Amino acid sequence: MSMDIHVCWRGTFAPTRGALAEALKKVGFEATVLHDFLEEEGYWPIDIEGVKTGVEVYPNEDLADLRDIYPTYAEAAGSRDRGVTFTFHSDPMEGAVAVALAAAITQLCDAVIYEPSEGVVYSPQRAIEEARKDFERAKTEGYTPRDG
Repeated sequence: MSMDIHVCWRGTFAPTRGALAEALKKVGFEATVLHDFLEEEGYWPIDIEGVKTGVEVYPNEDLADLRDIYPTYAEAAGSRDRGVTFTFHSDPMEGAVAVALAAAITQLCDAVIYEPSEGVVYSPQRAIEEARKDFERAKTEGYTPRDG
């Protein structure tokens, strides 16, 4: 089973590795950003909270399908026209990374975070709290660190 976190914003968004690492730090997560954000889609490795992990990243340059599927998302997104979907599977560490990155993005631009399994828009503070809980759960219950 996979889960998604959707984040959307207006216009071009291409933070540097340093800017993204600093935004993660501002929301409470120490990280080494290994690759440029949205450079390509698929698995995006990151070292965060002392763990080599990552999350799947899929840029959304057209939000029409998401707006059709999720009315709550459509309303919250307003005129935002681009975004990213973070996809994670059974590893709670990947879920924590997805939500931490979503919270960090809100530090860098006027972004909206949508969690479709609950059908709710997360405030940045809720995303930070959820990420913190997920990191703690992953460290307690176990996770699969990425190789290398």
